[in-house]
Parts: sequence; C-alpha cells; structure tokens
Amino acid sequence: MSQAPNEPRLPDTTAGAVPAQRPSHADAPGPRRVPTPRGEERTVLGYHLPALVSMLLIGPACLLGLIALTLRFAGAVRIFFGEAALGLVFSTATLLLGFWLFRRIRPVRAPSLPASLVAVAWGLTAATGGALLANGSLNGIWSKTMGLEFAGVWGAALTAPVNEELLKLVGIVLVAIAFPRAVRGPVDGFVIGALVGLGFEVTENLIYAINAVFQAGGVNGAEAVAQTTVVRLLLTGPGSHWAMSAVAGTAVGLVAAAGWRPSGRRALGAPALVLTAMAMHWLFDAPLLDGSGGVAVKVLFNFAIAMIVYFVARDVHRRRVRRALAEEGEELGIRRSAAIALARRNGRRKALRSVAEAERAQVGERQERMVEAAEDRAFTHGD
Repeated sequence: MSQAPNEPRLPDTTAGAVPAQRPSHADAPGPRRVPTPRGEERTVLGYHLPALVSMLLIGPACLLGLIALTLRFAGAVRIFFGEAALGLVFSTATLLLGFWLFRRIRPVRAPSLPASLVAVAWGLTAATGGALLANGSLNGIWSKTMGLEFAGVWGAALTAPVNEELLKLVGIVLVAIAFPRAVRGPVDGFVIGALVGLGFEVTENLIYAINAVFQAGGVNGAEAVAQTTVVRLLLTGPGSHWAMSAVAGTAVGLVAAAGWRPSGRRALGAPALVLTAMAMHWLFDAPLLDGSGGVAVKVLFNFAIAMIVYFVARDVHRRRVRRALAEEGEELGIRRSAAIALARRNGRRKALRSVAEAERAQVGERQERMVEAAEDRAFTHGD
C-alpha cells in the first residue's frame, strides 16, 4: 500500500439550437435526415463474448477481494467499531466527491454510469484485496534476499509500483473490454483509470485509519482516524492512486482506440504511459525527500504529470468531436457554429433554452443522438 515516508506505517463557438426537422426539398436548405438512434451496445446482455468473459472475471475478482479485506480487518472493526464507522463516513464522502468529479471532467459528456461503477468497485475490492496478498508475499521476498533493514526502507517502493499498478491496470482493461463504448480513446481511459484509482485510494485510506488507531494504542481513536484521513486526503491525495491509474488508463485508451491492435506511436506510447505510472508510484513511496515538504514536492510532481496527460487527451478528444459534429451538422443542414457548440455541455443547455419549452424534450433527444453519432464517428479510426 502506498504511503509517504513520514506517514504512520499503515474552439469555443456561439451556441445554437438544433432546429426541428423540416420537410426536405431538393433545392432548399435544412436537415436531410435526423440522426437515427444508436443501436444497443452489445455487451454482456447482448452476448458479446469478450464483454461476457470480462464481467465473469470482474465479478468473482471483486468478491474475492472483498472476502480478503473482510478476513483481514473484521477483527479490528469489531474491536474499534466506532472508529471504523467514522473512517467509513470519511471514505464514503471521499468516494462520492471523487466519483462526481472524475466523471465530470470527461469532455463533451459524462462516461457510462455502469462502467464507472464497475471501475470503482474494482478499485475498492479486487485491486486492494489482491494487493494485500501480493504485497505481503513480495515484501517477504525482499526481506529474505536483501535483508530486513533494506526491505524496511525500500520495500514499499519496490513492491507497490509493480503489484498495485498492475492490479489496477488489469481492472481498467477488463472494464474497457466489458464496456467497449466507455473506453474508446485516451481521455476515456484517463477517467476510468482515475475511478479505479479512486476506489483503491478510498479503501487504502480506511485501512490506514484503522491501523492508526492500533498504533495509538486505542487511545483517542477518533482523533487518530481524523488526522490520518486529513493527511492522506490533503497532503498525499492529489498525487496518489487516482493520478497513477489515470495515466495508466490513458494507455489503455490509446490501445482501445486502435481496436486493440496498436501500431506506430500508440505501440510506443501505451507502454511508456504504464511505465510512467509505475515511476510515479515508485517516487511516491521511495524514501527520498523526507518531511512534509518533500512529500508535497512528490505529490505535486505526480499531479502535474497527470494534468499534462489529461489536458493533452482532453484537447485531442474535443478537437475530434468538434470536427465530427461539423460533419454531422453539414449532413443535417445545421449551421456549423450551432453544431460545434454541442460539443460543450453549456452549448447544449443554451441551445435548449433557445427553443420553445414544448420542443425541448425532442430537441434534447436530437442533441444526444448527434453527440453520440459524432463520438462514434470521431473514434471510428485510430490515429
């Protein structure tokens, strides 16, 4: 589990409305067609085999992870039930805020809700439960081969970047396969990765809060829980698991956008991003830059890397969707600026406010179909 060294060991355009459909005339302007509703996504219920296999792996893995966590901490929860309940309150608030925020940062529109929930569930249970077992085993190897003193200092930096990042990455890949429309490009991978990391971080924070109560000898348990939670949220949280997994998830988005057969820049960029996420994790856990100031430097460095990756992926996504919307608008007989404005949530809201209230439901449905069609078109071919 990740910890800082000094922690307790535990183009904007004018919005326009989508006009209602008018009778088409050969020489008259106006929409020649209305975007047809997109076909149902062929995932588990559609008997899409890769999605079915993926969900059959995700379900048991999450259950096994939950069982591992329960067996490990059930006794501690019984002994310090009040403190554990307080930690759960903090964790729930963190989860809800992070879930809203990471889904909100996806440009154009929010990601698939089912895919988002499955991503968080993987981080909460499968990845953390697996990490408990894997980290213990690998730490034992370091202790036997390199000595207890070395393992005590460098064990976390050698173990967590490998075990934890790979476990989270597996979840991102499985979600991308189970919900193919949810991860069609780098920015989708970033968001799903951030959600997996969020789940992992929430469970890890709760574990450290419970451990802090034991380290305090059971005295002032509520204070120990609150202090540990605040440190992990405010000091280390901005550059912790969500940032690492978001960078690794971007790699999954790169590969998914190429139909899982990457070549050229994607074949080089995806592994580079995964290695970057591991390096971020190594830096976070390495016994370097001691003290709160050093920890803050490492956290800000990781945060900056995640933001660079995000803004690049976001801008590429927006540019491609705007281009696709312009093409959709031309085919439908819609003014170019009005079509491009639909790439923004505010643009769609302004367009709806400009039409009669009785027509808003119909126009809203037409907007959504245009955006769906544009995103389909934008990611039909990888770069």
